[in-house]
Amino acid sequence: MAVQIGWIVGWSVGALVVVIAAVLLLMIIGLGLRIVGQAKDITRSLDSARERTSPMFELSRTNLAVDRAARGLARTREEQER
Repeated sequence: MAVQIGWIVGWSVGALVVVIAAVLLLMIIGLGLRIVGQAKDITRSLDSARERTSPMFELSRTNLAVDRAARGLARTREEQER
């Protein structure tokens, strides 16, 4: 009889460990899926921000071109005044 109780306790403890491991695994999978969803949202937001701010980089290029043109005009004006 004592041997049977030992087996029952052993199987019960083993089953409890399996259940705890399964619950932890499901929690980890759920957390991973949540992180993937958040990463997709962040990526969409970053892509959107990049699209909205790309004209700012074009503005810098335009400013550089205007600066070069203004310097060239200033040099030409100086040469003409001589």
